[in-house]
Amino acid sequence: MQAAPPEFVIVDQPGASSGCACAGATIAELPRFAGDLEWLRWQGATVRRLDPRSQLAELSELQAARRALDEGGLDALPLVLANGELVHTGSYPTREDLRALLDAVVR
Repeated sequence: MQAAPPEFVIVDQPGASSGCACAGATIAELPRFAGDLEWLRWQGATVRRLDPRSQLAELSELQAARRALDEGGLDALPLVLANGELVHTGSYPTREDLRALLDAVVR
């Protein structure tokens, strides 16, 4: 029996996951991060991105994300959860960071 693929959930800064060009203009690393997430998908991971402004119902189901936001507010964003566990806060991780997180999750 094959294990389920790792799931990564990104809780973006408000508006960043919408695909809006205005968000990309203000957050220079978004195009790079989008490519890195596509790479992560090619590695077999499931990736979801949540905008805290418009996806509150989904966000409320993620206990680790709620706790991080309660403690750090919007300054904690973006958040990265791997299989429900908070693994990165406060910046968009690099592909090298994502590779290390993926390796840690699949072990």
